[in-house]
Amino acid sequence: MNLQTERIENHRAQFTIEIESDQLEDAKRKAARKISRQVRIKGFRKGKAPYGLVVKQVGEGAVLEEALEALGDALYKQALDESEVVPYGPGAFEDFKPEPSPTFVFSVPLQPEVDLKDYLNLRLDFEEPVVTDGEVDEALRQMRMRQVEVLDEEIEVAGPGHRVTIAVDSEFVDGDPPDDVADAATDDALTAENDETSESAAPDEEQGPYIPKKGDTFVTEDNAQFILDPNEDPFVHGFVGNLIGAERGSDVQFELTIPDDDAEETIIGRRVSFVVTIKDIEAISIPELDDEFARRTSRERGDEALDMAGLRQSVREDLARAALEDARSQYSGNVLQKIVDGAEIEYPDEMLNEHIDEMIREFEDNLRQQRLSLDEYLRLTNSTKDDLREEYRERATHSVRQTLVLRELVSAREIEISDEEVDLRLENLIAGYGASSEIRKLFDTPQMRDNFQNELVMNHLNAHLAAIGQGGDPSTAIEEMKSQMAADTERARERSERLQRYREEDAASSAEELPNSEVKDAATETGNS
Repeated sequence: MNLQTERIENHRAQFTIEIESDQLEDAKRKAARKISRQVRIKGFRKGKAPYGLVVKQVGEGAVLEEALEALGDALYKQALDESEVVPYGPGAFEDFKPEPSPTFVFSVPLQPEVDLKDYLNLRLDFEEPVVTDGEVDEALRQMRMRQVEVLDEEIEVAGPGHRVTIAVDSEFVDGDPPDDVADAATDDALTAENDETSESAAPDEEQGPYIPKKGDTFVTEDNAQFILDPNEDPFVHGFVGNLIGAERGSDVQFELTIPDDDAEETIIGRRVSFVVTIKDIEAISIPELDDEFARRTSRERGDEALDMAGLRQSVREDLARAALEDARSQYSGNVLQKIVDGAEIEYPDEMLNEHIDEMIREFEDNLRQQRLSLDEYLRLTNSTKDDLREEYRERATHSVRQTLVLRELVSAREIEISDEEVDLRLENLIAGYGASSEIRKLFDTPQMRDNFQNELVMNHLNAHLAAIGQGGDPSTAIEEMKSQMAADTERARERSERLQRYREEDAASSAEELPNSEVKDAATETGNS
């Protein structure tokens, strides 16, 4: 066998295999014997007919086809061994030339190859997030709302400060937006469409900005709950004012114009009609932001009992940790994208097509949840499956390139996660739920540990990427990441233990306030339960 191997387009290798004529003739005779066992030739038992009669019965083409298939399989396997080519997937028979010597031609997709280039010298600015006073105030406001006390559940007429539960339906009642707004939206869409860095949208995503038409829904909710404060309209300015004085069970109808504040350009100045059903009205008491509120709230969070200044600081620290984690994650993603953009990546079409297939399967699953089939979707959109594949191609290409770079980075870093790290991640999760044996049994499973393993690999990689982008030492960054995880776990454990202690103290305090007979009854009920 004379083998020639060469690289061809689409990241494939081509085998050109030349053999002796006698080898082909031998394969044809074996093929004829196989065929003679499958067909009846008059005067001969199956498998015993001579070569010439088999050829006359089924044709030389059928014999040659059978011979090429059997011989080709053996030659292809031998070529793989001798060439040391590592295939990505099954090869393909491309051609056979009988003259001057029998020659087989195969192509085989190759494993992806990634050259990260000089990625270790990549640099990218990192902006440390800053938690504002406004963000702390909003977090405290949400805490206040969770401690609202209901004073009266049967208020008949809505007034300022009442909490209402409503059903709301609304729609645009005017025509298209003003020409200047529509033109600006169209210009934005064209700019985005022509932007070389923009990705093609998925079939279920908006193509360009949404410009609502008359009759289109603005907002609809069945059980929206909020406090009637004219300074904090939930949907659009003036909404709360139209509910003041409304009666429980009544329907309130009104129209409002979308103001030029935080609204999208395409709806500024549009007219919207609302139909609001007042389902419930409550008089409530909202706690003041004082030291008593701080003490109660800090206990609920598992902190030491804090005054108002201490609670603000604790909230700020929690927000800062969360903001820093988000910023680092986004930063690592940006560094990764820079590496992907600069990398030299080769992969066969088969890999891209497999990824497109997977994306279409996920799209089909989403359609089924909406009780729609892929065929129905294609009919409704007047498109074909090939059109759909083309829509996904750019996004799939980006995803494949990123996946291959991630795989190469993990391999280059030789990232290995120890059992101790997995244990620590498990403890971190369990501590947030109270660290009971039931919780441990729920989360300490082989599947969850595999999930933790994958998560920790990405944590290592993100720390590595962040260090590269800032010119730091990746090993030091990973050790700092581990230390931070240990500190977070310890913090969660301390909070969990304090919460348990606070509950026990509260239960003991409540028991002391009960008369002896009620204590006995409570103890009996506890024992029976």
